[in-house]
Amino acid sequence: MTHARLLVELDVKPDEADSFAAMFEREFISRSRAEEGCLRYELWRETENKSRMTIIEIWNSQSDLDRHLAQPWFAEWAPKMEAAQATPLKVRVMSAVGD
Repeated sequence: MTHARLLVELDVKPDEADSFAAMFEREFISRSRAEEGCLRYELWRETENKSRMTIIEIWNSQSDLDRHLAQPWFAEWAPKMEAAQATPLKVRVMSAVGD
């Protein structure tokens, strides 16, 4: 079975980086990890530039990822994420070697 994998790169406004990370952990990570099919959901920050972040997602299937993206709370939370961004998101759909 091929898992659905995303790397989402974002630059957050420097003065909002800490509050964004705390809000993301509280409101987004906990909800996402509780969803069916979520195998990994993490927010990483660069060591030298705390406002540069990467979301790492692994879902059991594409349908699990699609269901996640269709959650009503996801649409409510997206404007908060957009407001904190310094640059547009860069979404990379990934696959493991051998998939």
